[in-house]
Amino acid sequence: MEVLTQAQSPSLDGLEESHFTTKQGEVPFWDHPFLKGSKMLPQKYYPYTTLEGVLDLYRRRRLDESDFILLKVLGDAVCANEDQLRRYMAGIMNRSETSKRLDRYRTSGLVERWKVRIRGQEETYKPPAPFTLGVAGYKLLKHFYSDNFFMNADRWDSHGIGGIKRYVAMNELRCQMIEQKMITKWKWNAIIADNRSIKFPMGVAEVKTPQGKVNFLIDRAQMNQNFIGYFREKLDTWKWVYEKYGSIPVSEFADNMSFVVIFTSTLSVAEKIHKELMLDTYPFTTWFCVEEDLVQDGLNNAFYVPNKEKLKRIKVNF
Repeated sequence: MEVLTQAQSPSLDGLEESHFTTKQGEVPFWDHPFLKGSKMLPQKYYPYTTLEGVLDLYRRRRLDESDFILLKVLGDAVCANEDQLRRYMAGIMNRSETSKRLDRYRTSGLVERWKVRIRGQEETYKPPAPFTLGVAGYKLLKHFYSDNFFMNADRWDSHGIGGIKRYVAMNELRCQMIEQKMITKWKWNAIIADNRSIKFPMGVAEVKTPQGKVNFLIDRAQMNQNFIGYFREKLDTWKWVYEKYGSIPVSEFADNMSFVVIFTSTLSVAEKIHKELMLDTYPFTTWFCVEEDLVQDGLNNAFYVPNKEKLKRIKVNF
């Protein structure tokens, strides 16, 4: 998570009370209320827009095995920034090579690069650029991995910057969990109790612990959304599921003990959610993972549990 210093941060005057800062009074970049973004097309842009055209790249051996791996990593991440993609690929290629390949892919529409800035502070801070699959990349991966979910490039027109910052934030948590080799499985938008009408978590991870494997049902709170209403509706639905099944079963995952993990950019957001929803009254275990602590003190020290009216920070050994 990139956090702006006091000098970098735009004035908070005029922000609604629903916006929150870190313990140091700073504004988290990937949850900033003034964030804006747009696709940045390269100067030489010759996108492949048909499956036949994309497969011609494959037939002419313009894509090697490492290209497929990097594109698949991006497709599995949905949207990740350049630093995260470099880290995901650390065991396969160096950071510079990852960036060179991403830049080459842009010309043919395999990937798309986004420019994200804070409105009014465009030249003050420039974060690692987010990447998504382009129309060619989507068609290529969907052809070879037809049973996998990949975000259609057209859908970013409706998801916009809200979706970009949401997935980049989630990928920071996902990336750190992978770096620590603590997860054995990950799925976006996993189905609960084999029922597609039940509200799903944004991501589910099967996590290794000294006591065995558990499932983390992870969802992200964003300041620009009505996150209290969002989580109230979702948690009430999962409460009904838990009372019916005695657990929160997740399709395609083992019947492990489930932890609901609410991922927030700041502790103040987590405190607001607990104050409004009284999370300790739900029958399942709910934790917070706080991004400002994740960045400052590491993943093991980023978790909080509801303790009556307050949140208690815990150290978790994975």
